[in-house]
Amino acid sequence: MNRHTLLGLGGWLAAATLTTVASTWAVSLIGVHITGQDVRPMTLSEVERTLVSATGNPALARPARPVSPRPGAATREFSYGEGSVVTACDADRAVLLSWSPAQGYGVGRVERGPAPAVSVQFASGGDRTTIRVTCLAGSPAATTQSTTSTTSE
Repeated sequence: MNRHTLLGLGGWLAAATLTTVASTWAVSLIGVHITGQDVRPMTLSEVERTLVSATGNPALARPARPVSPRPGAATREFSYGEGSVVTACDADRAVLLSWSPAQGYGVGRVERGPAPAVSVQFASGGDRTTIRVTCLAGSPAATTQSTTSTTSE
């Protein structure tokens, strides 16, 4: 290759690089000024607030006061289409340790114990499902009851 060809190729590469850098910078500036706001990822608390406002129900129920069964107490998780619960049995008394509704469901009533029977209600529209937990032979056992309310016009 001769010297003129190499200089031409080098000049073309330099111009292409400069054009690419300038274009990328200009587009990034225009993007911020067109929308009037910077785009940034949401924090976990912002996501939770958005989910709560979108459904009107908490995305995750956090107990008001922690309940801890004695060490070695039998624990078990029950999962259903409406949500899941983690329970424990301390002798013959049940305790709801945590509960989480499925997407599209919220939490209704909660009876967390310790008590002979504990329950949590998951709700979506007019549908309600109550998960009730008791202790049988020192181990958590769950039953469910579903109801649908209909409105007449």
